[in-house]
Amino acid sequence: MAFAAHFPMLLEFDRGTVILSDCSAPEVAELPGVLWDPRVQVYRAPGHRYSDIRSALIRSGRVFHDHVRGVDDPPADHWKAADLRPYQAAALSSWELSKARGLVILPTGSGKTRLAVAAMARRGCPVLCLVPTRVLLEQWRRVLGRYYAGPIGQYGDGKRAREAVTVATFASAFHHMETLGNRFDLLVIDEAHHFGTGASDETLELCTASARIGLTGTPPTSHLQRTRLEDLIGPEVYRQSVSDLTGEYLAPLQIVTLVLGLTSDERREYEREVAAYQPVLRQFFRYAPRATWRDFQSAAIRTDEGRRALAAWRRSRKLVAFTEAKQEALARILVEHRASRLLVFTGDNDTAYSVARQHCIMPITCDIGRAERSEALEMFRSGDLGVLVSAQVLNEGIDVPEAGIAVLVGGRLGTREYVQRVGRVLRPAPDKEALVYELVTRGTHEIRDAVRKRRELGS
Repeated sequence: MAFAAHFPMLLEFDRGTVILSDCSAPEVAELPGVLWDPRVQVYRAPGHRYSDIRSALIRSGRVFHDHVRGVDDPPADHWKAADLRPYQAAALSSWELSKARGLVILPTGSGKTRLAVAAMARRGCPVLCLVPTRVLLEQWRRVLGRYYAGPIGQYGDGKRAREAVTVATFASAFHHMETLGNRFDLLVIDEAHHFGTGASDETLELCTASARIGLTGTPPTSHLQRTRLEDLIGPEVYRQSVSDLTGEYLAPLQIVTLVLGLTSDERREYEREVAAYQPVLRQFFRYAPRATWRDFQSAAIRTDEGRRALAAWRRSRKLVAFTEAKQEALARILVEHRASRLLVFTGDNDTAYSVARQHCIMPITCDIGRAERSEALEMFRSGDLGVLVSAQVLNEGIDVPEAGIAVLVGGRLGTREYVQRVGRVLRPAPDKEALVYELVTRGTHEIRDAVRKRRELGS
């Protein structure tokens, strides 16, 4: 790529983008991600292309002035070393060898946060950590405080404070990246599987940080999403599954699947709903064999027949969510393990509240306020509460290492949720053996789903 060297180019940050002004050579349009913006008569590129553009200009010998950062932020150099297990050290090395860009896939309970801390300490630069929820915002700040002596910034849960080390929720970062995007050199993305599918990707596009590490225990299966994540974060650089780590680095795991029946009335009602939606479902996939479930939903809502089929499908799922047999099995498990710390997972909030009422169990749902939820989690950790029931809030990232038993009453279609829930009881502790009860209903979709989800633990 040839440039006219006597015209110094100027790189600046503008609301999440990099603008290139004082350009005289048409070849500038060949730089990664650069397009002409006729509104202001400059070339412009998304912020995440900054390091690629800079590298291309240096290779070409083009003279340029780089004002993207604008200010010199102080380094984040108050770190205490984090001890790493062998697989964590290997993941860190693989990430560094991949030019500090990439996706690390480790199961829940294996110490992804500690790995991220080691990466931050190794780089010693301003870092922004992105997390999906306010609960994880608090948890990350607490963990970072053990290793970092400086102030920790926060964007989310009503606060906006930027520091050399800052934690932000996805939602808050999305709204403020136009001003935050050029202030960090390392981007840490927790639960990175949330990205790569839509508008939220803009959060990563508007950031100029060249070093990026994505953390997840449940990587995407879609080729399109994987390709998109590789562009926004980097390639997959390291992977270990639950089966790789249980017994040595995670608690030994035993899964007990209880196959339960339906009453005659429940069976009759279930089969009636299945008969209402199955012909429509089969016809759709006969003509579109490569379509996804989401494709079916999008098509179904456009016709009366499709909407009736979807409604019948939802009712069939609700019928098996908390059957009489599941209620009896759960009651027996709670009595048998009354001296242990248990997590009960349901498929929806209605079932969670039903379990809570029947057994006087504290529910942890999106309806529970932050203060009350934090108090309940602390009481669970201390042993004042022995059981918690949740539909989704406990799925992702929340640290409850004291839990040794999980009861999976019901769930959604994806294997991601299953792996996350099993992972909640895998955090190691002396003499701990993790036990998971999976309640599935004979002769329903739950049998097929259970086989598919179990397979994911060893992939």
